[in-house]
Amino acid sequence: MAKRMAKKVVNKKKFIRGISIIIAGLVIIIMLIVMMIKGIIYLFTKPKDDTKQENKVAQVDNPVQEPMKTNTLPASTTATNQGTSQNLDVLNEWNLKLVNKDNSVDRSYVPELEELDDGIMFDKRAIGYLRSMINAMYKAGIKNVWVQSSYRSYEKQEELFNRKVTYYKNQGKKQEEAERLAQTVVQRPEMSEHNLALAADFNTVTNEFENTKAFTWLQKNAWEYGFVLRYPKDKQEITGIVYESWHWRYVGKDHAKVMKEKGYCLEEYIDYLKGAQSV
Repeated sequence: MAKRMAKKVVNKKKFIRGISIIIAGLVIIIMLIVMMIKGIIYLFTKPKDDTKQENKVAQVDNPVQEPMKTNTLPASTTATNQGTSQNLDVLNEWNLKLVNKDNSVDRSYVPELEELDDGIMFDKRAIGYLRSMINAMYKAGIKNVWVQSSYRSYEKQEELFNRKVTYYKNQGKKQEEAERLAQTVVQRPEMSEHNLALAADFNTVTNEFENTKAFTWLQKNAWEYGFVLRYPKDKQEITGIVYESWHWRYVGKDHAKVMKEKGYCLEEYIDYLKGAQSV
């Protein structure tokens, strides 16, 4: 009887041990299956490269960040290193394109545009800086400021030029004189910065603008957003255009900083980069 009872105990222990082994085996198999499932899910949901994610966040958080420029010269550029191939590369930058009566833009050139407000279009590469500049003025308490005119098609520019020619002809000027006078106020099509979509005319487009807080603010701060007063009061002989306090041009922050420090208009700055001795 005792032997039978002992045998039953032994068999019971073996049974329990067997069940334990089976359960442990099932647990291990389940863990392996879970790990495999996690691995498959990771492969299909693998996050993008961290560097790309960081760059994307930086672009969203900093709308006034300067675009990457491989040719931009530092503000410390001096006459000793002007005229180099690097400077010539800089002159080909889209934001430094010189357009005036001696330097036309081909009609085939149409910039990629983005709407600023109410049909006012600006170069897509620079509109973020214009928006940031206007927002900064608003934050400074300057609310009465707006962009009256920016990008113009070649047809629209031609219409405005011809209208100004007619104005002078009605004053008794002959055709040639009327065109010459008109061009000091409204450039011919292909010779206007408005065809580049890089110029912004503020408010009423008159020199009453120079008496506003907005103009005072722009004189001090516009360079930080890459903008310069394109036709200063004392540069008419160089630009060929009358003083326009309302007309501000995007050139990029690095260039705007140097132009402000040296008091250059764009024509002078281009000569400076070329290494002209007269600048």
